[in-house]
Amino acid sequence: MKLLVVSDTHNITSQLEKILAGHADEVKMVCHIGNAPYDLMKYQPMYPNLPMIAIAGNGDYDERPEAILEFSPCLDAGKEILVRILLIHGHRHGVYDGIDRLIYYTKQKGANAVFFGHTHIPLVTTVDGIYVMNPGSPSCPRGNSKASYGIVEISPEGEITGRIYPV
Repeated sequence: MKLLVVSDTHNITSQLEKILAGHADEVKMVCHIGNAPYDLMKYQPMYPNLPMIAIAGNGDYDERPEAILEFSPCLDAGKEILVRILLIHGHRHGVYDGIDRLIYYTKQKGANAVFFGHTHIPLVTTVDGIYVMNPGSPSCPRGNSKASYGIVEISPEGEITGRIYPV
């Protein structure tokens, strides 16, 4: 199962539109992790069969600040495998100073992965068994990074892998 992950579009949607057009047929869900989540949701009518979820960032109001996604990619020897992904913007967890607080919070939430934004700088890593992705920004990259987004894949065994792609 593949997920498309974007963040920090800040009302600039030309790149987001291209990303959606290029991946809508291959992904099972699109996640926008803050700062203009409505940028994604305005495309929902164009892709009625593609689930989309969006959470708030530090510049957003009247939106949910986080969400947990749960997937059961398969049964292993009769036991259900559960993958829990925390979607959070990261501004309340000091991500400019590192991701230690974010990892701690992710563990508190019982998740085995976290997708965050806020820094506009792409990151893919695993810390203490927690898969971490910041897709960067498709419209406002920072820190000498290029405009980007992420694709995450969840295997039938529940393994989470992903990659950052340039726009």
